[in-house]
Amino acid sequence: MQIEQLKQIEFERREEELKNAKKQDLKFLNQKKQKLHITYVMTWTGICGGTKIILEHANRLTKLGHKVTLISHDKKPNWFSMEKQVEFIEVPWEEVLCTKIPKCDLIVVTYWREIYEAINQKIAPVIYFEQGDYHLFAPEKLDKRLENFIQKQLEVVSFIYTVSSYAKQKIKERFNKEATIIPNAINTNVFFYKEHTKNKEIAVAMIGAQQTDFKRINNILKALEELKNEGYKFKINWITPTKPLESNIKCIINPPQIEIGNTLRNSDIYICASVYESFCLPVLEAMACGATVITTNNGGNMDFVSDGKNALIIKQDNIEDMKDKIKILSNDEILKKELTKNALETSKQYHWDIIIPQIEEYYRNVAKYEVI
Repeated sequence: MQIEQLKQIEFERREEELKNAKKQDLKFLNQKKQKLHITYVMTWTGICGGTKIILEHANRLTKLGHKVTLISHDKKPNWFSMEKQVEFIEVPWEEVLCTKIPKCDLIVVTYWREIYEAINQKIAPVIYFEQGDYHLFAPEKLDKRLENFIQKQLEVVSFIYTVSSYAKQKIKERFNKEATIIPNAINTNVFFYKEHTKNKEIAVAMIGAQQTDFKRINNILKALEELKNEGYKFKINWITPTKPLESNIKCIINPPQIEIGNTLRNSDIYICASVYESFCLPVLEAMACGATVITTNNGGNMDFVSDGKNALIIKQDNIEDMKDKIKILSNDEILKKELTKNALETSKQYHWDIIIPQIEEYYRNVAKYEVI
């Protein structure tokens, strides 16, 4: 049987179970455990920012002495260097995913599909880690059946945390649920500042797949093409997880993390044109590497982006505004240096050695509960 058929069977089974779903029944023990066994339930393990964050959690919590298990129908990711102590359980698609969750202190569900299935195992308190997707930011893409499915999943979970004020706001608006905010962070072994020799042509970086419409990669390409026709010269550093649909521009496809860092360090400008993001980690990574940022207000980046201070904000879907901001940075080196300097200071607030203790403390507090 094909995976898509198995996914449909899985969805229908979960939908049926939700008809009688109840909120997880927990008892507060107030016994703080120093070392935890944490299981992350992962819907997928492919290359994307959300997966990278989960794997960073796993590595860094492991280094702090906690036991971390990752469980998924997907393959163990080979694109990210994982600590040897991190346990990975691949569950065949024919089997019920969450029935393979080991005995542990805490279950972190990383996508809404598995929330009640994890609760239904009655093993440990369940946390939903919301990193955002179309169900928060583009609800018009949901049919009534799927909207109802997601609503019921979120109704039964007691603990939700997310990565930005914008995502928290959308969770409240869409599902009437409160969430704790713990932001994402930068891997400073990969994303760090190193002064580079000034490029002969302005090096402009962007990250995203042309197929992912909300990233608006085509807007950036169009703006740069029009500026080239006006006489500006650019080197385009386009990092994408997948081969572009239509483009004769040389791309960096599916590179290792260190190559992404090196590319950003050798870029003069980084452009983000997204119409929505839950956090927008690439903008922060670009700041940490010294690329001056031009970005839309896409919601998730507003916790750390300040127009005219550490970046220039452009209007969404406005090619002319993007062109104007690129021209400004191309011709005003003093402004560019000031924005970059302030951006580097901003990025220092989002290191993992600051953020991971917040996650650790949050997990310890939830682990004070036990399932009744």
